[in-house]
Parts: sequence; structure tokens; C-alpha cells
Amino acid sequence: MPLAINPKFISQDMTTDAELDLVESGLQTQITNITNNSPFPNMIFVNEKSDFPAAVSDVITLADNVTYFITTTVDLTGSRLVAGQNTTIIGGSSESCYLISTGLSSSTALITSNYSLPMRNVSITHGTALDLDGTGNASAALDWFGVNFVNCAIVGTIKTYSNFIMTDCALLNSANMKFDGTIATVGFLQCIFSGIAGQKTLEFPSTLTITRRIRVTLSSFVAFGGATAIHVSPSVVFSSGAENYILLYCNFSGGATYVGGTDYTSNNALFQNCKGITNSSNQAQMYFTNNATPTPIATQSVFEKAEGTTTVGGINQKFTHTIGRLTYTGGITKEFVITTTCAINSVSDASIIILARIAKNGATIPESEYQITTSGIKMDEHLDCQAVVVLAQNDYIELYVANDTSASSIIVTELNLSVRASG
Repeated sequence: MPLAINPKFISQDMTTDAELDLVESGLQTQITNITNNSPFPNMIFVNEKSDFPAAVSDVITLADNVTYFITTTVDLTGSRLVAGQNTTIIGGSSESCYLISTGLSSSTALITSNYSLPMRNVSITHGTALDLDGTGNASAALDWFGVNFVNCAIVGTIKTYSNFIMTDCALLNSANMKFDGTIATVGFLQCIFSGIAGQKTLEFPSTLTITRRIRVTLSSFVAFGGATAIHVSPSVVFSSGAENYILLYCNFSGGATYVGGTDYTSNNALFQNCKGITNSSNQAQMYFTNNATPTPIATQSVFEKAEGTTTVGGINQKFTHTIGRLTYTGGITKEFVITTTCAINSVSDASIIILARIAKNGATIPESEYQITTSGIKMDEHLDCQAVVVLAQNDYIELYVANDTSASSIIVTELNLSVRASG
């Protein structure tokens, strides 16, 4: 809408400061009328506290379905905000548009909401920034872009939302951002977390249920002075299964505790290409030495599971071990390379042909077959098997052997079987 300036404000030879002030005043009045009236009925430009609804007992209740555009640092002078349904808070830039409240108790949350609360390009500074609880509003979600929390000792609790997503946001000298209740996805992308000494920057307590995933991607954490960058309780419920605590391409620095509670060894963890922490993997090993338990052969050339009491290897992630078996417990179906090295001998026949195969779910894999011919009774012969297979959750791997000469028993005296994801 063009500005219709009253001609009396303008003259061709205007030279005095007083006349310039009149023009500025006229422009400002018309800009205010444009921004806070009919052309933008659902947007309020906030230059100062009085542009918000009037506080009642130091509570400013924001209107439903209205966007509040923060233009500068706005001091609520002891008041706090309670968001309405579909309230939106945006600013021109998180570098210059702040919400603060001088005089408000540091233990009282600056912003409270039970609804969806989109926020963009604004910074928040207060002792306790948030108290957000979407319980009872099944579709409530939080989607933030360019939101910074600066010098917030307690960022606050976010409880029971359908999803929470932060993109290009930051916690700067801020900590204690806690998630609770039931949340589908908690996601951070390209965020910076610079915490406070002795505090947890991000916290996921035992009372939390995640129905989809926790995902932090392309983000940086700074933790120092006894701080913990991200703490996920081992008791957090991931109802959608394994490998849904995801850290991808994240950087950790500062020298304190980077990952607390649940670490890379957990079946829930999927840590990949991160710096400063140990990344998770999908691998396992089982072995035995000097085994003397024969493997009975009921029928010539028919494969039987190799007998012997195996021990799990030192590095074992996303697999469980029972005697002679490794079971995949990861949540992502993928290719694995399986390698077996063993020594085998005959129990009673001097020279027999022995076959060995890797087996998946009790079915041998023909392309993994290797054979040897023994040179004497109880003379160990070396044998290797290898296979590339696709494993889904609960698939299991074993070693099977066969006597291709007779139905006499054989002994696998040494075994080392390893499973590792191919990529």
C-alpha cells in the first residue's frame, strides 16, 4: 500500500530539523497503522512490550492464530508470555531480535504453551526459557528455525509433542533442555550447542518415550568443566525399535562428557561419522580353541551345526551371542561380510572329505562352501569360509559342517567367526 503523506509535512525548501521531525513522525504513524491494522489482521509487529496484549498479573496471553513479529530487543519487564493456539513468534534476525524480561524470577519460564508454537529468527534470554506441554493436543508440534537460547541456565522442558524439530538454531551458554512425556521425533539439524559447566545441555530422561527417533545431524557440541553434551537415559523407551538414537556428522569438543547414559555400544545407538566420540558399528565375533566336542554326522554329505562352546569376542555391537550363534539385533537391514576360520579333524577315519558352510537362520549358504581332505585320524586341517549376506533384525549366523565321505563324526577344534557390516 503506498504511503499517503499529508502534503503539509513536505515543502520544497524544507531545511529545519523540526520539519524533518514532522515528516518522520508522519511516516512512523502511517507505518504503524499499516503493520498493526487491516492489511495484516493476523500479524502484530512488536517494537516494545506495549505492542503485546496487556499483561494481567504479569501474564501476557498471546492471541490464537496471530503472528507476533519481534523487531528488536523487547523487554517484558517482569511479565511472561503464554502462547495461544497456533500462536507464532518470529523475528527479523536472531542476532538482533531478543525476548527478555527484566525482573521476572529466573525460575519462572519466560514462554509457556500447551499448543504448537512455531518460532523463527529470534533469541531468548532468561534464567528459565520454556515450559511447553502439549499433553492433550495430539497434533501439537514444534518447528523452530534460527532460534537461539542465550545465557539460559535452564532452557526448559518440552513434553508430549507429536514432533520437535530445530534447524539452524543454537544453545549459547545455555543448558538443561529436557524432553519428557511421549514424543515421536526429536530432531536437530545444523545446530550449535555450547553448554554450561557441570550441566547437561540436552537431556532425555527415563520418563521419556520416543515413538520414532532422536536424530541430531550436522551439529556441533561444546562441553567443558564437567558438563554433559547429550544425555539419553538407558531407560528411555524407543517404541519403534533399535538404532533410533541417531548422531550423524556431529562434532564434539571441550573435553568434558560428550555422550552420557546411552553410548555407542547400545542397540539403540546409530552414531556415524561423528568426531570426538566413538562411532557405533554392526559387528560381532565368536570363537573357541581346543574344542573336543564332536559334531555327530547322521547322514553322509548332510550338513550339521558345528558343536562346541563358543565365547563372544571383545567387540560386539548389534548382535547377541548364544552358543555357536550370533543373532543380529540392529534395526536396519543391511549387507554383512561373514568370515570363518577353523581347524577340523576326523574322529575315526584316516582320510575323509569335510565340507563347511556358513548358515543363515539354519539354512546353509552354498556359495560359502569350502572343503578339505584330512590326511589322518585327528589330524587338524585348516579351512576358511566367507559369505556376503543380507541380515534383518533377528536373523542369525552359525557354522555347519558335513562329512562327504562317510557318516562318521568330525571335530571342529578351532573356530573364529566374525560378522561385519559391509558399508
